[in-house]
Amino acid sequence: MPGGTPLPKADSDQVQAFAYDEPESLSAYQVCLNFEEQLATTSRVRLVRILGYLLLYAPNRTVRNEVAKCIRSHKDQSNLVDAGAFFECNVIAAFKKHKGRTPTSSEQSSISSPEATKKETETEVSEAPRNHKEAKSQALIRDNWRCVVTGTLHDDAPASVIKAADSPVVVAYTECAHIIPAAMFLSVKPTDSEDKSPKRDYSASILAVLKQFGYVRSAFSGENVHSLANVITMQKDIHDVFERLELYFEATSVQNHYHVKSFSAYPFNAYQRDSVTFSTKNPETFPVPSPELLALHATCCKVAHFSGSAGYIDTLYDDLDQTGVLAIDGTSDDLLRYKLLSLMNSERVDNFDA
Repeated sequence: MPGGTPLPKADSDQVQAFAYDEPESLSAYQVCLNFEEQLATTSRVRLVRILGYLLLYAPNRTVRNEVAKCIRSHKDQSNLVDAGAFFECNVIAAFKKHKGRTPTSSEQSSISSPEATKKETETEVSEAPRNHKEAKSQALIRDNWRCVVTGTLHDDAPASVIKAADSPVVVAYTECAHIIPAAMFLSVKPTDSEDKSPKRDYSASILAVLKQFGYVRSAFSGENVHSLANVITMQKDIHDVFERLELYFEATSVQNHYHVKSFSAYPFNAYQRDSVTFSTKNPETFPVPSPELLALHATCCKVAHFSGSAGYIDTLYDDLDQTGVLAIDGTSDDLLRYKLLSLMNSERVDNFDA
């Protein structure tokens, strides 16, 4: 039986929360429910659930309306499944780190020397970070040299920062966590305007959805992916579960204040906080993490978990590990997406009569 959690029924409280004011979204959700029932015993059911849970966990009405429009434009079974597959391949798989993956070269080289970080505090920073190292140094300054989730100090924090800290002082190695990974900005892009294939339609639909989340390729492509709006200081264990889509920040009614949420019944770290508030002394030079990008990450966490996509992708990574073809520098992400696409094509043939 396929993994994942069945979509809530149309009369559930979760669905009724938007049903009255958003009849088009309810209609789109009913399309997902109908095809979920038809595909219930196949592995493709998760692809329909992806779109259904995107509706349920859209952070606002604007995003949900765009998801509904995507569903209505691909409302026959094959097209709807392909739209879900496109999102899984190009968004969820790009977000999700494998549990056993070796750190990428950028992660391995992210350590900032005490001399470099000290220099950053002594001079005025006037330019946006251009690479991972600069992003880490500037994020440390903005985040007061601490993991935002646990409050533990970066182990190379300046002596003045350590002396000013509350006792007892707890230190840990911190890393520069990207909310939206660079791989995602490379994988989801407009197709050639002359391309008449269905892939063009899926790409346009998913990009329209992502745009409502604040995903703009021009704003975060190239060096811009290291913008402080896209990075957060986290200690290694927290960064790991954040990238595995197991921990996320859920917005509250208070600006820049978030609940720290996870799918585990227990904290990932003894010092893990229930909530965090992002702040900055210089909004122009050191902007806080983007609320829109945090909302996109949170939605992907929920969609991946409840649809069963997260477990499915982990299984594929395990299969690739066993075949010995995963690259140690983390560049196997493209191979994973290729395998996802291949399996989806084979599923379409195997389940043709479903």
